[in-house]
Amino acid sequence: MKKKTIYFILFFICTTICSGSGYKGSLPNIDNEFEYIRTTPKITRPIFNTMDEFSSQPKYKKVPRENKAYIDVILKKDKTSDYINDLNDVLPILEKMKKCIENHGSIQKFNAIASSIIDHADYMSSKYAEKPERYYISFSKLQNIAAQSRAVATLRCESQIYIKYLTYQGEGQVYSKESIQEQIDIYETELENTIKIIKEST
Repeated sequence: MKKKTIYFILFFICTTICSGSGYKGSLPNIDNEFEYIRTTPKITRPIFNTMDEFSSQPKYKKVPRENKAYIDVILKKDKTSDYINDLNDVLPILEKMKKCIENHGSIQKFNAIASSIIDHADYMSSKYAEKPERYYISFSKLQNIAAQSRAVATLRCESQIYIKYLTYQGEGQVYSKESIQEQIDIYETELENTIKIIKEST
């Protein structure tokens, strides 16, 4: 029964199509809707040539850290020698000593600064004992000012001990205030010269 029904429907559809039956109305005019297709010129070539754009290798710049100019100039690598760095470390100590003398600082303060100068000079003497830097005038001046620092500091300490027992005559004269001040003045002049030379060296 189902087969007969399906055959009947197919027969009806076929006869309808073949007989011209179906939609009998008039279709709308859509020519105006597609007018732009007729009036717009066809593109005869692409906007850009993909082969020209992508076939050649792009010229990229090097990564900054691979560029020597970036490393040397932009990063400004520290090319200062160890010797100059050591001089720069001792310079503030020498200037501190100069200020202590100018302000008539206590013996304890003087000796503490003198000890720092001596320690730094000893460190550099050991570090550059076998190097060309030991012939530099700045090196020599630093060693001399360290020796004078030790001598004046020792003199000032001894004066505090022996002045009570010695007169200002003979051996006791070296511990007099005038004698000690004279040694400090000589030391200060040498200190200023050393500071000047070290500044010129750095």
